[in-house]
Amino acid sequence: MTNSSDMSNWAKRLGIFAALGGAITLAPTELRAQPAGGSAAPTPGSSESTPAPKTPAGGSTTEADAAGKTDAPTAKDGAANATGTGEKDAAPADKPAEADGGKAKEEAKKEEAKEEPKEEAKEEEKPIITMSGAVEISYSYNLNQPSNGVTAWRWYDFRHNVIGLQNALLTTNFEKGPVSGMVQLQLGNFAEVFWDAGRGPDKDLLWRLLQQATAKWTTPYEKLSIEGGAFNVPFGPEWNAAYLNWTWSAGNLFALMPYQIGGVRANMDLGRGWTARAGVYNGWDQIVTDNNSAKSVMVSFEWESPADEETYFYFNYMIGNERDQDDSRGPYARHTFDVYGQWHASERLFLRAHTFSGFEPTRGETIDGWLGGGLTVRVDPADWLSLVGRGDFVYTKSGPTGDNIFHSDTLALTGRNSNSSTLIGSVTGTVDIHTASNVALRLEARHDRADFPLFFKGNVAKDVTTGEDISNATNQTTLTAGLTTWF
Repeated sequence: MTNSSDMSNWAKRLGIFAALGGAITLAPTELRAQPAGGSAAPTPGSSESTPAPKTPAGGSTTEADAAGKTDAPTAKDGAANATGTGEKDAAPADKPAEADGGKAKEEAKKEEAKEEPKEEAKEEEKPIITMSGAVEISYSYNLNQPSNGVTAWRWYDFRHNVIGLQNALLTTNFEKGPVSGMVQLQLGNFAEVFWDAGRGPDKDLLWRLLQQATAKWTTPYEKLSIEGGAFNVPFGPEWNAAYLNWTWSAGNLFALMPYQIGGVRANMDLGRGWTARAGVYNGWDQIVTDNNSAKSVMVSFEWESPADEETYFYFNYMIGNERDQDDSRGPYARHTFDVYGQWHASERLFLRAHTFSGFEPTRGETIDGWLGGGLTVRVDPADWLSLVGRGDFVYTKSGPTGDNIFHSDTLALTGRNSNSSTLIGSVTGTVDIHTASNVALRLEARHDRADFPLFFKGNVAKDVTTGEDISNATNQTTLTAGLTTWF
């Protein structure tokens, strides 16, 4: 039989077991009812709506863990109170302290959860790299049939009766955030010849394979950028690659210009299609070294029609001493003016005008200078066909104490005074067939004429002192077929 004391003991035991069961049931219920931050429903940034943050040093792994560490002691206190241990009165005082501490931890964890997406957004930006290029092959025949195989005063197509690689270009452009730039390499006939006697293979063979290499930083004021490196000179509408031009051969004004300049410039977007540039450079074709201690400055204003990119206007002015350090004419600045524009007159008619001129004083009263002009017309009878006509001239003037800026060496070889004034001109007709978007076949006829021997014809003699070919003709006519492709 069970006596009354046994019954009392069993009752006490059952009460303890009931209290423990209630505590076990209450704990998870209370945890579920109190999400991170103390709100009744999940919120953005809570452990239920975002991935758990990374484990901080010495901290918990998730907000749920933090909640458990906050609330579990409270639940255990409740269980102890149910046992009648005498801590019932103390528990209410302790619980708010535990809850406040847990809430602070919860808030800290929630801030970490908010910061996590920001850290992911700051992941390092990958550079954008693109490549482009062109290959140009041509055959040119000079009716003068010069024995040296050279068509004078030409740069792309200066080889007579040779099927050859005229130009091969490979351009790599890169962009990463506010920084961009490009590296352009070249091979072929154009890289082989330079009109500046100061730049020969013995000085800068490797640099002649490099057409451009530039880097640009777009400042936080996005309309302003700073750019530096080796640039193609921005003079004139013609480029040093045939596929970018209307004609196969480049005109006489292009032949006068420097090929490369090295320096730094600032570019400013003025809005409404206008851009202003100002830069400091070593000088004409001075990339590897500088032929004097002076620098040259160029300012440019460019406008491209926002409504039609085929209509534009450019103005360039460059000033600086371009003479050698020991030049007897003195260290006077050369002033260069380059103005050109293009007008998309109608759907199939384009007009282009260009003037290139300059002057530089010498000791005494002489001023060396030149004036050049050109006009080009392009008509597109069909989408796959363009007909182009171009005419140009260059007049170079000097005086008793000066020197012809562009033709002094040629004049001296032909027995004339190196300070003589000269006049040259050309007429060019081109048929451009482009049945695909990235290929063009061009057939071209051109006639050049000068008022002094500038070209070669028949048997060409050499100077006994310098070994250079002596010009013996005042005109030349060439026929050219060229194929250019690009990607």
